Amino acid sequence: MFTNEFEWDATVTTILDETGDHDDVQVHIDDGGVFIRQFNEHHNKYDLIVMTHRMFYEFLAAMRTTEGTYKTFLK
Repeated sequence: MFTNEFEWDATVTTILDETGDHDDVQVHIDDGGVFIRQFNEHHNKYDLIVMTHRMFYEFLAAMRTTEGTYKTFLK
């Protein structure tokens, strides 16, 4: 599952791990570049991203869709 938000100066995509094993991954794209972050509760800061294959698949799917909330199904 993921969301796309189109702001006046950036596009923000949030990819959720539906298993609850990993925190959400946020991809922030603006004129300055592409920023991928994941919050680490143990260190109370954003750091290295860990994602499942499904989350990576949804990241790729998010790049091909418009603003909105989506749920994907694997065949």
